[in-house]
Amino acid sequence: MARPFDVRLPLEQAYLREAMLAVELLDPVTLERVSYGVKVTAVGLTGTPIVNFGGLFVWLKQPTINFQKIIIEPGTQPFERMEIAAAQVQRPLHTVELKPLANYPFTPGMTAIRGSLYEKKVPAGMTPAPVSGATIRLEWLHEDKVTWIPSPATAVTTAKGDFTSILRLAPVEVPALDAQGKMSIRLFAKRAAGGEKHQEFRLPPGRVADETYAWDELV
Repeated sequence: MARPFDVRLPLEQAYLREAMLAVELLDPVTLERVSYGVKVTAVGLTGTPIVNFGGLFVWLKQPTINFQKIIIEPGTQPFERMEIAAAQVQRPLHTVELKPLANYPFTPGMTAIRGSLYEKKVPAGMTPAPVSGATIRLEWLHEDKVTWIPSPATAVTTAKGDFTSILRLAPVEVPALDAQGKMSIRLFAKRAAGGEKHQEFRLPPGRVADETYAWDELV
């Protein structure tokens, strides 16, 4: 019995010929495709997707009038659950860069922030109020000491205010380092409704830092 997409065409041509929609999930750190242990649902489409040889989640051609959204449930994988509205889904191929959780097993040499964002700092013994649903992004200072380069990866704070944000540099990109060998980084936080604030700090390249931020202390 022939398997779906068991053809001699190159991968990209093979799924484009028969697919109505293909979803590609990428590990944000390694940029490798993720398919094992992850459930992807297209609400409003018929049937479950085929996972093809290349690790793409594929729906064959069908009416899309009832297509509402894509839901990505990571199961035991260290990524956040995600929902993508149908209007934001690109066809025939939609690529999703997954968002790592705090328990993501970062490899040595990765620069990242495992953080929490609260409304304000509180005395010891008190529970701070979290800032949920805020988008977190990072920038780093180029070796020219003038240009700030945005990291393509973003994160969103959880109901507890937690987030994990990575700083991904291309091999040819070189940051400015101070006398202690630390790079300059800006962390930006934007609330779902409201403006954006930031904080600048320094961090050695290749380190995963655990930090806590207070919204009222950001500028």
